[in-house]
Amino acid sequence: MRSDYGLYSVAVICFVISGVFMTNAISGYTLENASGITVITVFLLLGIISAAVGYSARPKAMMPTTQPTPTPTAPTPETPSPLVITPPSPAEQIAPEPLPPPPSPLPEPSTPMVTPSEEAEQPVKLAEEEKPKPVRRRRKKTQ
Repeated sequence: MRSDYGLYSVAVICFVISGVFMTNAISGYTLENASGITVITVFLLLGIISAAVGYSARPKAMMPTTQPTPTPTAPTPETPSPLVITPPSPAEQIAPEPLPPPPSPLPEPSTPMVTPSEEAEQPVKLAEEEKPKPVRRRRKKTQ
């Protein structure tokens, strides 16, 4: 059982006890005595304190690890307004611009030819063999 539930139940019990004392349900008990007001005050304070501690002891809500994806909303249909199409005046008509000619295909770049003298000038890298690691040997214990 979680501790906050227990503290909430203690708070409810304290509030019920202070309510019983406030309604004069107990015979021979009057609120005019200083001890009568003290009993009510003590139980009310205990109830408030246990409710506050129970609230602070409750487990925190876990945050979701994945963000929910927003659902796409469809645009609300609006009432169509009547469209009035007016033909453009001859002064507003613009002649279409001629399209530029398509770009001419570029010649493929030729790969440079490597002459044998250039190959000789470049150093040839030899593959270095990996040397095996030396094996550690343990010493024999002398008795």
